[in-house]
Amino acid sequence: MDSQNLTLVVDGLSKLYWTKSRTPGGGIQPISFTLEPGTFFTLLGPSGCGKTTTLRCLAGLEHPDVGRLSLGGTTFFDGEAGDHVPLNKRNIGMVFQSYAIWPHMTVFENVAFPLRVRKELKLSGEEIRQMVTQALTTVGLAGYESRSATQLSGGQQQRVALARAIVRKPGLLLLDEPLSNLDARLRDEMRNELKRLQKQIGITTIYVTHDQVEALEMSDVIAVINAGQVEQMGSPRDVYDRPANAFVANFMGATNFLSARLSADQPADSRGTVALDTGETLDVWFPHAVRRTDRIAVSMRPDVIRLAAAGSDNPEGGNRLTGTVVSSGFMGNIERYSVKVGDEIIQVHQAPDAHFDSGSRVDLLFRPERTLGLLENRAEVVGAAA
Repeated sequence: MDSQNLTLVVDGLSKLYWTKSRTPGGGIQPISFTLEPGTFFTLLGPSGCGKTTTLRCLAGLEHPDVGRLSLGGTTFFDGEAGDHVPLNKRNIGMVFQSYAIWPHMTVFENVAFPLRVRKELKLSGEEIRQMVTQALTTVGLAGYESRSATQLSGGQQQRVALARAIVRKPGLLLLDEPLSNLDARLRDEMRNELKRLQKQIGITTIYVTHDQVEALEMSDVIAVINAGQVEQMGSPRDVYDRPANAFVANFMGATNFLSARLSADQPADSRGTVALDTGETLDVWFPHAVRRTDRIAVSMRPDVIRLAAAGSDNPEGGNRLTGTVVSSGFMGNIERYSVKVGDEIIQVHQAPDAHFDSGSRVDLLFRPERTLGLLENRAEVVGAAA
């Protein structure tokens, strides 16, 4: 099977879990997407949102309720036709959060395991040796064949798990939070390494994480999931710069929200004026269409706001709010401020070239094109990320 020429099609796939009182207790509502060969696709969302359920349905570890799933010309699941191909027939590679490395086996035997248990492959000892050697070379572990798994670092164990997942040249690679057990420095290194390896191998990859930095840096396409629903699907830049609503904006990184009202409908990709609950007006950019009756959240990321002494000129024009510095913290490359504007606390990140003491009256200056008007719906679960 040529993993570089297989398109993954997911059509209306759904799996819901039910409580004893017959109310939904988790899972994923109908999700559809098509991935071209070699795509790195990330399912991003808080714990319990349904991303791992989706991955398990793709792997064959869960039986979906409805929908259709196919890879290349092979149908893995069709709810209407009653088709369900089991996990061991899907030619899918998986890496779990725990790696599932067997401590009593050498590195070679860990990687060779999926080849030995597939008796129908009828591989000779020499064929197995060549395939394991190639997989270990690909992940940078050539020469580690005879080492015990207990002698490996966390990063090396992660590489062994990846080698075991790709040794059969699968048509699809599934990664379930594979970096979450590593320390911060090693996670940074492995993000780059995983992306490099995925491009080198050319295999379609689905990656589950709750870390937006991982998703932004590694993905070709991101699906942001919340409470079993896909809030938005698109490229990392599109999801970050043009979030569909307040949930997506907040989950993709730190941001400030101010409640506001509209006086007229706004089409997508348009500039308009909103009235804050405090009475001030702001010029904002609407990445998606909203109606006058919608609840609006004005989103401003901390790094798009510039602080200046109250009453300073604003040569660039744009929005201005005035407040009082509550606290500040020096973080090396930036200084982080909390500024009270009316009853709201607004976070500001800016270069430490100028410092404002607590109690200082300051203007917050920010451009309309970096001030987003978003739907406020479902924002009540924004803080659910784990």
